[in-house]
Amino acid sequence: MGIEHESERMGNSGDRMITAMRETAARLNGIVQSVMDALITVDENQDIVLFNPAAEKMFGCAAADVLGTPLDQFIPGRHRDAHRRHVDHYGQTGVTTRRMGGSELVGLRANGIEFPVEASISQATVGGKKLFTVILRDITERKRAEAAIKESAERYQRLVALVPDAIWVEREHRIQLANRACLDLLAVESEERITGRSPLEFIHPDFHALARARRERLMFGIVDDLRVEEKVVRSDGEIRDVEIAETAFRDEGTTVILAVLRDVTDRKRADNELRESRESLRRLSASLQEVREEEKARIARELHDELGQALTSLKMDLEDIAGTFDPQQSERLKRVDAMRSLLNSTVASVRRIATELRPLMLDDLGLIATIEWLTSDFEARTGLQVGVDLPGPDLNVAKDAATALFRVLQESLTNVTRHAGASRVDVKLSTSDAVTRLEIRDDGKGMEPASMHKSGSFGLLGMRERAAMVGGTLTIDSSPGAGTTIVMTVPSPAA
Repeated sequence: MGIEHESERMGNSGDRMITAMRETAARLNGIVQSVMDALITVDENQDIVLFNPAAEKMFGCAAADVLGTPLDQFIPGRHRDAHRRHVDHYGQTGVTTRRMGGSELVGLRANGIEFPVEASISQATVGGKKLFTVILRDITERKRAEAAIKESAERYQRLVALVPDAIWVEREHRIQLANRACLDLLAVESEERITGRSPLEFIHPDFHALARARRERLMFGIVDDLRVEEKVVRSDGEIRDVEIAETAFRDEGTTVILAVLRDVTDRKRADNELRESRESLRRLSASLQEVREEEKARIARELHDELGQALTSLKMDLEDIAGTFDPQQSERLKRVDAMRSLLNSTVASVRRIATELRPLMLDDLGLIATIEWLTSDFEARTGLQVGVDLPGPDLNVAKDAATALFRVLQESLTNVTRHAGASRVDVKLSTSDAVTRLEIRDDGKGMEPASMHKSGSFGLLGMRERAAMVGGTLTIDSSPGAGTTIVMTVPSPAA
C-alpha cells in the first residue's frame, strides 16, 4: 500500500509539473507572438526555427514559408558572409547577449527591398544544441527623420552663414554655433575656437549683469523684441559697440538662445563726429549771429545818431531858410515844401531801416517794450488785429535770449503777412523760474505738415536754429484750415 501510494503521489506531482511547463511555454509563446519587435531564432546552421508575427510583418512573408530555411534570405548578399562570421563568433566565445551595433545593419524584405535595422542577439543551449535569437527593429522612419533633421540643420547653417550680421547660437550657456560674420566680429580664426565657450567671455564686463538678466527672461519665455546696445571684447582686445537682439526656443528639452549682433562702432563714431560737427557749426553760427547782431546794432545806432541827427539839422535849416522867403515867392516855397516832404520821408526811412536792423529800444528799454512797439507797428501797417499778453516789465531774460525771442516774433509776423491769410494774431509771453515762453498764434489757413520740412524753408529752419543757439526749443503746430501756432521756450537765467 505504501509503495502504491508513493507512486501515485509522484505521478500526480509529475502531471502538475508537465501542466506547469505547458502553461509556461504557452505564456512564453504568447509573449513571443505579441512582441512588437521582430524575433527570429536560428539553430547552429542558422536555419530559422522561430519567426514571430512581427517578423512576418517586417519581412513580408509567413512563418510557415520560412521555418527551416536559411536566415541568409533576409540579409543582403554583400553582408551574408560577415553576418555568419558574427554569429559563429558569438557561439565560439560564449557571449550570451550583445547588441549588434558598430556598423549599419541592413535587412532584406521578401520583395527585395533593403531597409535599416537595429539588432541584438542572444544565445541559449537547448537539448545540447545552440540556438541564436535575434531581436530586430525597423528604423527606416527614424533614419528618415534623422536625415530630414540633418538636412534642415545643414540648410539652417547655410542660411546663417549667409546672413551679414553676426549670429551665435547658445545651448546651456555655451556657444554651439557661430557664423562667419560672428567670427570676423570677434576676431576668432575658426568656429572651433568659439564653440563651447560662454558668451560672457566676449561681452564686456560692464554689460554682464544686463546679459544675465536678459537670459533669465528668455529662459522664462519672455522675448525682448527691441535691440539693446552693448559692447563686445574681441579676441585681440579691441572693444566694439554692438546692437544685440535675442530670441529663445526649445530644442530637445533645453532652451536654445539665438543672438544676432550688429557692429555699430563705425556708425556710432560717425554719429558722434556728425554731432560734434553740428555743435561746432551751431557754435560758429551763434558766433556769427552775435557778430551780425552787434554789427546791426552799430549800424542802427549810427543811422539813428549820426544820419538821423544830420537829417534833423537839415530840417531845422530848411525851416529857417523857408522863413526868409516872401509869401509872394510861390515857386521857391513849393520847392521848400518838396524838400520838406523829401526830408520827412528820408527820416522815416532811416528810422525804419535802423529799426529793422535792430530796434535800439531792445537794448535800451528791454524785450517787453520792444514787443509792444513791434506788435503795435505791425497792427498799424497790416490792419490785422493783434492780441498781446505780456508779463510785467521786470522780465528776467538774458540778452542773447531776448534777441532770439524778438527775431522769432519778427519772422513769425512777417510769415503771417506773406503766407497765412489771417485776420488775427495773438502773442503771449510768459515766464517761470525755469523757462521763458513765447507763443504766436494766428487764425490763418495753416500749413501741410510736409511743408514745414521742405527743402528751401529757411525761415522756419532759421527760427529753430535761433532757439537752439540759446539752449531753447521751438515747435510749430499747424494743419490746413486750423491756423499756425509757434511756441519758443528759452531757459531762464539763474537767479
